[in-house]
Amino acid sequence: MTDSHTNFPGLAEVAATEHLAVVSDFDGTLAGFAKAIYEVEPEPRSLAALERLAGLPNTTVAALSGRHLEGLKRVFPLREPVLLGGSHGAESSWQDTALTPQMQEHLDRKEAEIRELMERFPGAEIEIKPFQRVLHLRRLELSDPDLAAEAYAAGRALDPAGFPMTAGKSVIEFSATQATKGSWISELRERVGATATVFLGDDVTDEDGFAVLDQPPDLGVKVGEGETLAAHRVPDIAAVSDFLEELAAARAVHFGA
Repeated sequence: MTDSHTNFPGLAEVAATEHLAVVSDFDGTLAGFAKAIYEVEPEPRSLAALERLAGLPNTTVAALSGRHLEGLKRVFPLREPVLLGGSHGAESSWQDTALTPQMQEHLDRKEAEIRELMERFPGAEIEIKPFQRVLHLRRLELSDPDLAAEAYAAGRALDPAGFPMTAGKSVIEFSATQATKGSWISELRERVGATATVFLGDDVTDEDGFAVLDQPPDLGVKVGEGETLAAHRVPDIAAVSDFLEELAAARAVHFGA
């Protein structure tokens, strides 16, 4: 894997592809973290670069988040032609998806179990998404790291009952769908006919996205530390802005824009 701030082997090639898809995670990639999930602010330079890319020919831009679609819209200001994916790929801005009774039953059971943990560990929080129930421990971690670690272990011990469970940074998510960021990216690039895909992400669930890339011609960019399938890495969200600006500039030069 190549570590670099602004010079990326392969960036010029991917910028010159026939149809480019640029997909980015939101939290930890386009925006930092905050105590409250709706207090985050995306990096203006990254937004401007994505908007510039979306205005170029044969270029599809998307934000793909663990947040549910409506929640993503509250913090991410870009709209059509920029596409949106929510709930780790279970939701798309171009279609509606419904829960089955079995899926709803699973979510109801997980919600009850998470609320029991909230009583045992004051400061733990729950997030209700259309296809997931999520245990959030970031606020508790800031006030009582030891108690947060105990709550995290208790959350990991809950039975996923054959459905997906994902443990991320201070969060444990129980899903009622098999959709992943990888399946969403695969559907997107088939939908738009992408000849190369760039995907940026920072967390465990983003590895599903990196796993479906064919690098090269595709380009995966891991943000921050940790093992990854991505071919490239940047240290932080400021470096994400650098990368997206460089990509937008190279793509514009390719089209003489």
